[in-house]
Amino acid sequence: MKSIIKLMSKSIFFLILFCLPYLSNADEVTNAINEGLRQYQKGEFSAATSQLDYAAALIRQQKIGRVITVFPEPLTGWKAEVAGSDSSSELTLGGGITANRIYSLGERQEVEIELMMDSPMLQSMLSMFSNPSMITMSGAKLISVQGIKAMLRVEDGDIEVILIVNNNAMFTLKGYGASEEDVIAYAEALRLDKLS
Repeated sequence: MKSIIKLMSKSIFFLILFCLPYLSNADEVTNAINEGLRQYQKGEFSAATSQLDYAAALIRQQKIGRVITVFPEPLTGWKAEVAGSDSSSELTLGGGITANRIYSLGERQEVEIELMMDSPMLQSMLSMFSNPSMITMSGAKLISVQGIKAMLRVEDGDIEVILIVNNNAMFTLKGYGASEEDVIAYAEALRLDKLS
């Protein structure tokens, strides 16, 4: 009986030791929020603001980890770079998250997918999408991508497809030397169910 208890104690110890890094990361946001609240209650407003900004940055980092899974695998024969992301776009985009991934076929064909999420800059694009005549006046045309209204623009051989999902995520796909079909195929391959 003592040996079973000793074995269980060791098992629990190693389980806690193994899981501790994951538990501490999960609680880092909560700890930062609680510390910010404590500092606020003490009247330490600068420190509280800093702590809450830190908590918000941690949340954005977690969100980025999920969001970059939205980028599709390369089309057959294409290669893709690792998806890049940034949550520190406070000054340039008024906040929010940006991410991108570049796909290439040989040296002359490239498709870049950019994602902008939770940014106030989306409002201007939303107003354009709500008025189709503005899109056509800009020289673009409306298309449907995964059942979502999208804008297609072809200029000097370059292709651009823009679509807005859930009113908070804008994808811009740019094709350089790539065909319109390839750019649209990448838009159709976006894993939109991964947005959260």
